[in-house]
Amino acid sequence: MKVDVDAEDMEKKHAELLALPPHGSEVYIGGITHDISEADVREFCETIGEVTEVRIMKGKDSTQNKGYAFVTYRNKELATKAIKELNNTELKGKRVKCSPAQAKHKLFIGNVPRSWGEEDMRTAVTNVGPGVITIELVKDPLNSGKNRGFAFIEYYNHACAEYSRQEMSNSDFKLDDNAPTVSWADPKNAETASSQVKAVYVKNLPQHINQDKLRELFEHHGKITKVVLPPAKPGQEQSRYGFVHFADRSSAMRALKNTEKYEIDGKILECSLAKPQVDQKSSGGSSSQKGATLPIYPPRIGYGMMGAPYGALGAGFGAGFGGPGVAQPMVYGRGATPGGLAMMPMLLPDGRIGYVLQQPGVMHSPPPTSRGGRSGGSSSDGRRGDSGGRGRPRYNPY
Repeated sequence: MKVDVDAEDMEKKHAELLALPPHGSEVYIGGITHDISEADVREFCETIGEVTEVRIMKGKDSTQNKGYAFVTYRNKELATKAIKELNNTELKGKRVKCSPAQAKHKLFIGNVPRSWGEEDMRTAVTNVGPGVITIELVKDPLNSGKNRGFAFIEYYNHACAEYSRQEMSNSDFKLDDNAPTVSWADPKNAETASSQVKAVYVKNLPQHINQDKLRELFEHHGKITKVVLPPAKPGQEQSRYGFVHFADRSSAMRALKNTEKYEIDGKILECSLAKPQVDQKSSGGSSSQKGATLPIYPPRIGYGMMGAPYGALGAGFGAGFGGPGVAQPMVYGRGATPGGLAMMPMLLPDGRIGYVLQQPGVMHSPPPTSRGGRSGGSSSDGRRGDSGGRGRPRYNPY
């Protein structure tokens, strides 16, 4: 009986998603005044036809809007007409721009079994969610009987794509024995990003896990180049996460086979392929990261303690971390982690993320940045800057 109820609820949910306007029905309205209301925007746009939704974008901590809104029409034809007739017209005494909205409706799915055909892929995705329009399973040019391990799925609208993305991101969802990578498609670089991922994301780790234990658990799959264990967030010490970087992608794929089960200290671990770099870039972050694709690894000797561009960090940290008497952090290079120390992520002056070795429980502030053209360094009182650590980018496993 419960199965019938669940199936009925799912069918109802799918119908609701398909009842929403199709992709291409949303427009961007830019240049609106900061005190405008949803009713004002709706009235302006309804001169074209039926509007189903108006979203005025606002800041997190502000009642003022950001100067733009998104408006969804009943169909694509009305949206096209609005773009032609409303662009460069006046709304509340100010000229506004009306252009197509970049609503996402296409998913990238990686780690697809190479032996699968398009019908296998269609069966898998249509069982998850509604609105599948096209499936592009990229073929292997050297072997027509196999695919290249990834596919692009186009959906009827953003709502259908988002629903399927969430369902397929569940750790229980598998493509045969493979744990897939699911993200919003970026036609320009999704393929490249996926093919470069060699890291396995591991969550539900116990509180006292260390790099050696995690390495030992996965090393039978192939050569491991690095194990990263970010510090536990306050209140989440009992469920940590980490990244295991393999030397080649095939080793990472073997680690994610359904036949592999991982357990440490009685806790069952959940594993999946780490996010493609393109997905992390598009998910947003600090402005310091948006200028470059992603933090880049430094030369093999580490972060410049032997004459590289970051050489000044080793000498300049003393004052910034509280003056004389405070142990300077070690800059992480190659080799095993010394006993009694843990590897902690640190934001470098140019926006890249490095790792320092320090004693557990000892908290350090990031090095101060230069101001007004003065040289780097800080005063001997070791006071923090005004930012209070805000604007720090999200942790990045790469």
